[in-house]
Amino acid sequence: MKIAIIGFGYVGRAFYSFFKTYGYYEVSVFDNDEKVLKEFDYVSSKLEDVNLSDLIVICVPTPANSDGSVNTNIVDEVLSVIGSEKLVLIKSTIPPNITDKFSKKYPYLHIVFSPEYIGESKYFLPLPYDFNKEVIKTPYFIFGGDCRDTDKIVKIFSKIAGPTKEYIQTSSLNAELCKYMENSFFATKIIFCNEFYKICESFGANYSQVRELWLKDVRINKMHTMIYDNEDTLCFSGKCLPKDLSGIIQHTIKQGYQPEFLQKVQECNNEIHKLNILMIHRVHIHANQLINPLYFERGLVVSIFKIEQIINSFLERGMSFGSLEQCLSNPNKYFCLTFDDGFKEHIEVAKRISKKYNATQESLIFCINVGNLAYNICNAMDIVYYMAYHSQIELLFEYMNIKNLNNDMINNILLIKQYLLKQSPEFFKSLTQAFSCDEIQNNYLNIRDIQEISQIATIASHGITHRDLRFHQDLSTEEILESKDILEEMLNKEITIFCYPEGKNDAFLQESCKELGFQYALSIQHSKKNNYSVGRRYC
Repeated sequence: MKIAIIGFGYVGRAFYSFFKTYGYYEVSVFDNDEKVLKEFDYVSSKLEDVNLSDLIVICVPTPANSDGSVNTNIVDEVLSVIGSEKLVLIKSTIPPNITDKFSKKYPYLHIVFSPEYIGESKYFLPLPYDFNKEVIKTPYFIFGGDCRDTDKIVKIFSKIAGPTKEYIQTSSLNAELCKYMENSFFATKIIFCNEFYKICESFGANYSQVRELWLKDVRINKMHTMIYDNEDTLCFSGKCLPKDLSGIIQHTIKQGYQPEFLQKVQECNNEIHKLNILMIHRVHIHANQLINPLYFERGLVVSIFKIEQIINSFLERGMSFGSLEQCLSNPNKYFCLTFDDGFKEHIEVAKRISKKYNATQESLIFCINVGNLAYNICNAMDIVYYMAYHSQIELLFEYMNIKNLNNDMINNILLIKQYLLKQSPEFFKSLTQAFSCDEIQNNYLNIRDIQEISQIATIASHGITHRDLRFHQDLSTEEILESKDILEEMLNKEITIFCYPEGKNDAFLQESCKELGFQYALSIQHSKKNNYSVGRRYC
């Protein structure tokens, strides 16, 4: 029998080893990742060759969409390549009813779903928990689908795994749901133990000792109860638990039910997981202050009173203003504020917070987009908001040759934004020349303002054009360096922090910031132990 494995990540490699055991089956592997193809010469990128196999095992990623739902496009693409009647086993985690959906879309395929329990934990597990690394040690296998198809899969697996395993056949829906049920429970258990860690801490008790007493009850399983250190394990993370919890929440909501308990688990984890590095754009200070209403509608404005309320809350909890280094090394003790885009009101905000709270210079970070100062380039989105507010957004659609203008203003703005972020620096210059005006230009700090702020706060670079620097990368490094040079000449001091426009970054940009002499780079999503992808939370 010939078996094809599609996707050679952690799960795919585990199943390659499993099916190669005893040499019963001829196994081929397919992947389109260049690193995988370079490292393993037996991996092929010719996906059409899977049709030469009898069983096709799909182990491709199912990443999260921006709303937290599960993206099954890669699985769909793989299935579309299989052109003849084949037995297909999906090991990728997919939402409820998706196997059935694929079976209807590809009626000539015999699709079975099987939840996978191979994991990437980095600690020792004894019997009976040691099946997280090797498929052959799994004590049971679950196969969901038509019983005629699951019977065939059982025969294939049992030839290797033997007669002592449990081979459970059920519906694809049951199999899909049990995977989400398990990971949601593990996530809940971790948050529960974190809560009791804090409870023990508040009473002056030792969590480790309390845990050992608790676990004397044989009805309680030890897994997912250990907290190793204060920084890394007070929340759940990794590739599976956050994604799967978010996935089942979003897909359940689409079914018409609000899973409020799981939403609270997710909310608790998010609060623990985030650093106390706040991200702020526009600040409303005075009643007569003129700010385009669209900034409010897009959630880009926060009042100075809200900022002070948050600061007071941190201080009441015994926290202190701190530098980025302090916030990263001790997130439960320090917080800091970052302000993006260099808006005019930021100078008053800096003075007010510095004076009222005696905030340290390192704890207030103002990220300056120097395009306006060096080239009279406005932030393109400020132009968009201005044109939209003045009912002239159709001119931008014409200028950019974008179709689908409709009556939904926010949707129109998002369409333009998607187009804008991928454009070259020259496009942003031409856009400013075509549509900028004094009303927009006056929204920004001038050189004197920035120099004054630098006496009481930290100045960071926010680039020049406020575009997605992942595009036109040959120009991105130049732009990052030039923005650094402009600010250093202006302030006569070293600029050590870069702030990615829109928070968008990748390994290339992170390495560029490091090579150009920055000590930190601010993003939105946080990567642990990576100073060049420091996450922030919306204020």
